Amino acid sequence: MNDELAAHSAAERPPRTTWIEVSRGALVHNLHLLRNRLMPGAQLMAVVKANAYGHGAVETARTLQQAGADRFAVATLTEAIELRQAGIMRPILVLGYTPPWQAASALAHAVTLTVFELETATALHTAAHAVGQRLTIHVKVNTGMNRLGVRAEDAPALLAALTTLDGLTVEGVFTHFATSDELDKTHAEAQFTRFQAFLETLRRTGLRPPLAHAANSAALLTMPHTHLDLARSGIALYGLDPDMTQCTLPAGFRPALAWKAIVTQVSDLAPGEAVSYGREFIADRPMRTATLPIGYADGFPRRPQTWGSVLIHGQHAPILGRVCMDQTVVDVTAIEAATGPVRQGDEVVIIGRQGDASISAEGASVRVGTNNYDIVSRILARVPRIYVD
Repeated sequence: MNDELAAHSAAERPPRTTWIEVSRGALVHNLHLLRNRLMPGAQLMAVVKANAYGHGAVETARTLQQAGADRFAVATLTEAIELRQAGIMRPILVLGYTPPWQAASALAHAVTLTVFELETATALHTAAHAVGQRLTIHVKVNTGMNRLGVRAEDAPALLAALTTLDGLTVEGVFTHFATSDELDKTHAEAQFTRFQAFLETLRRTGLRPPLAHAANSAALLTMPHTHLDLARSGIALYGLDPDMTQCTLPAGFRPALAWKAIVTQVSDLAPGEAVSYGREFIADRPMRTATLPIGYADGFPRRPQTWGSVLIHGQHAPILGRVCMDQTVVDVTAIEAATGPVRQGDEVVIIGRQGDASISAEGASVRVGTNNYDIVSRILARVPRIYVD
């Protein structure tokens, strides 16, 4: 085992031979940078859905709550309840659809739900009224994303109808941008214009709730006039670009996540020998290979495009053959020639920095053919998260 791992006590060693390191310091730093960009009076809602984009929802939310996040947003009620049970006390909004039969759980955990049509809202009202409570809701307005929400032209009538349901408290209205991470803001501005017109109708009729929100990370950074009463930030909180070509983060943001592993075996490969299932890679020369304890069951993509390489001894080690469910083989021939033997227990970096070399989530996304959101969010829960300062 290498010196770095051997120097740690057993209690300090990762519970698996592959793990995620999440920097609390980076999360707090990024939160402060985003808050400093908010227009006066706007709150910051931290989006921690999908296990906080792979960073671990509970510990990420705890860190951000202590650092001053005003509110949290998740995708599902189960995600919200997990946070409540972990001691997150700030308001939590479920951004997606919640069926009426989950109203009792939402009430029990003081979770705010999203509605966008009267039938579900009425059912939620009935459930809340039956237990003598009021359920807090936000209304989702579709201004051009065309995914979820009441159309802007129909939304005032829905807000008016909701005033008759005393089991509900309409705290907010919101919309979501489809193209705020693009250089061309034409569609995003058109969406915001529709939303502003809707808000003006609510104001004139006395129906505007306390909170209106539209800005996501990209809009928070590039469209300050959209901040309204609060802005929702997800990807930027984690130090990752909303779009790696059209909406990169300003200087100062820090990626919060690193993915690491250790070498589990080093082997010789003779010319003509193959690696992994299907014998897709066959050696044409003597080679040295290293086996890693990561696979597609960890969220390390199998095909048609793979990560390409990982870092060992501060150099790129190319992936050989098919990625397996739990293991991957890489070429360390050139690394050994340059830096000396690769040994069992040597550190492997899948995302992060090692020496002068680095692999970013953005860089990996290019090789895999996706985006950085997908790269970090796909890392499965069986990869333990370790939180460092």
